[in-house]
Amino acid sequence: MWREDLAAQARAIAEVGGTLTVATCYAPEVAKEQTGSFNTVDVIPEDMGFRYVELPLWNSHRTYFGIRKQLKEALGKAIADADVVQLDYGGYGFSLGQAGWPIAASLGKKRIWLFDGADPFPRMEDDVARMKNPVKRAVLKYLNNRFVGFCRSAVRDADLVFAHNAAVRERFSDVWTDGRCYQFDRSFVTDSLVIDDRRAAEIESRLLDRSRPLRLVCAGRQILIKATDHVLRAMRVAIDRGANLRLDIMGDGEDLQKFVHLVAELNLRDRVRVLGTVPYGDALFDAWAQCDVMVITNLTAEISRNVLLSAARGLPIVTYANPGTDAMLIEAKAARIVPRADEAKLADSFVDIERDRAQLIPLLRAGHQMASSKTLERTHRLRAELAQKLLLKR
Repeated sequence: MWREDLAAQARAIAEVGGTLTVATCYAPEVAKEQTGSFNTVDVIPEDMGFRYVELPLWNSHRTYFGIRKQLKEALGKAIADADVVQLDYGGYGFSLGQAGWPIAASLGKKRIWLFDGADPFPRMEDDVARMKNPVKRAVLKYLNNRFVGFCRSAVRDADLVFAHNAAVRERFSDVWTDGRCYQFDRSFVTDSLVIDDRRAAEIESRLLDRSRPLRLVCAGRQILIKATDHVLRAMRVAIDRGANLRLDIMGDGEDLQKFVHLVAELNLRDRVRVLGTVPYGDALFDAWAQCDVMVITNLTAEISRNVLLSAARGLPIVTYANPGTDAMLIEAKAARIVPRADEAKLADSFVDIERDRAQLIPLLRAGHQMASSKTLERTHRLRAELAQKLLLKR
């Protein structure tokens, strides 16, 4: 998925006469249990149209200070020949953007600040709340508040801001300037991923077949803030009310075993399949093709990659309300939206769509149209054109 994103970005930049350099931390190997719902793939940067610069790796506040000098030197070299530098909030416990932002300024580069599909700040607040040591909790709270302040100044001072989440636009509305700050839909849908009309018609016919159970799917990193446990409890209630449902759980994560135990506690073993990690690509989409409805129950503000991906693949969506996607889905009429964390309403939705499956058809059609208009290629072309205009202002 990220490989396709980088390739699309490189192509878009090349179309406006530029080249892409990607400077990121390099991990020699990554343990499978640390990859969550993601899989690893080989990447040859030159074949994908970009140059890669290796940066030193850190994964904590402590290790950051050990490599900080080396990092800044490497960033300075990577940025030196650039015309435009794009940085974001990613990195633990200090973001790469924090390190690179003042370097880009000192070298007189045009700067773009980027927010991807997640709003990171609620998660940071949750980390503070779960910290048991009061001293460490106070330190982490101070660092988090400082980081929020840094992001606000980055939004204020950037030549361009690209956000892929409505929640961060709202959070920094005091420094958000239209014409300099832009919000995009977070899309990993390539043109080739959108199903054709013939396949959409086949899915419609299957959805209307009440002789078979309605198969739901939850796909992604299996952690508590994704609320797969809500889906399981709502499913139990719906089944007890007569709904003929099945569920596939795809992905791995630190809370997966809690969900597995809950499947047993709720006596859902014959109704739920726990598939673990399914590699992104044909394997994932083939698995999705066996399902009927994508269920997305994020408890924090983000634009789940599954929203547009599942819409592109012909899966109607049932989702918790989420400021990252509500406006887009409401405008497109492309999802059944349930109040966040309301398991009773989620159960009601499961019962309703199973009994009256015809209401899934307009969701499928609207989602298909929405995904077709918001592809990865289109997003990167718009971003590349905006970056090119920065240079024309010189």
